[in-house]
Amino acid sequence: MKKIAVFIFLSTFAFSCSNTNEKTNNENAAPGEQQEVKTDDKLPGADYNSLFTDFTCNMSVAEVAKVFGVPESDVSTPDYKKAEGCAFVIKGFGQNGLGDETIVSWFLEKTTKAEVKKEIQNYQELEKTNSGLGMSIEKSETGDTYLAKSPRYGRVIVLNENYDNWLLISYAPKFQYKTRTDEQHLALEAKSIALANYLLKKHEK
Repeated sequence: MKKIAVFIFLSTFAFSCSNTNEKTNNENAAPGEQQEVKTDDKLPGADYNSLFTDFTCNMSVAEVAKVFGVPESDVSTPDYKKAEGCAFVIKGFGQNGLGDETIVSWFLEKTTKAEVKKEIQNYQELEKTNSGLGMSIEKSETGDTYLAKSPRYGRVIVLNENYDNWLLISYAPKFQYKTRTDEQHLALEAKSIALANYLLKKHEK
């Protein structure tokens, strides 16, 4: 009877040690070994669905005038624009050969998360190599989105790796507006960056 009691005690002790060792091993395991990280997990950041997914042009003349630092009387809507995008005529940044004022427009371009990430990497590389095109990239004021600048083509691309689309802001190449000066073109780039930051903050949830 005594031998049976000893056997039960030793068996219980061995089982307890086994469980303790197993728990210790799990606690000491590297985070990557505890759970599988999915490649499609969203990066940290705000919810911008209303900007990158369900985008509609809900900007007023007053808002655009404020962002671009011009009187409301210098901002109007063009006769023709993309149905799915925004477009405003803004005085003071040059005219084309027909005497028309500068049009600034922004709209979504359909792509994929992988292509968005690749575009960010491309701009980062081009900025490092100083390609001569003046292309560069910076973080938005919200800190979770990239703003890619391409002054030669007169555009800023708003890139967020959590979404399948990117937002393109176009102020047009300088040569399309005969009277646009270098200073005006540079100012349009800065205003487009300001617009991108304004839109991100407006749609941030």
